[in-house]
Amino acid sequence: MSFLSSVGKGFKAVFDWLASPKGQAVLVTGGDVVATIDPALAGIVGLAESWIQKVITTETIAAAAGSQQGSGAQKAAAVISAIQPEVSKYFPTATADQIEKANAAIVAFLNAFETPVAGA
Repeated sequence: MSFLSSVGKGFKAVFDWLASPKGQAVLVTGGDVVATIDPALAGIVGLAESWIQKVITTETIAAAAGSQQGSGAQKAAAVISAIQPEVSKYFPTATADQIEKANAAIVAFLNAFETPVAGA
């Protein structure tokens, strides 16, 4: 079972872990490492983290509504709509096609994992 398809079953544990001191430390540390290597990339790391969070939140809402399956286009549209202002900040000339491809890549990244992040 892919990460996103398991979100409906374990999303509380995922969000609990992400909100925990350990989860926050992992997120902050990753961003800090990149910012130390190249400060110009710090914003991009934040964008990626925000995008992933929006994908997971959208998947969670779909699971709670019982419409997780077969709603990929609707979920993608919701995520893209939510992330658009942040994308425009870093990539003001990004086309709709580029944003759709980036969204699909983030979803593919999350779906590459077989199980959700373990709880704290």
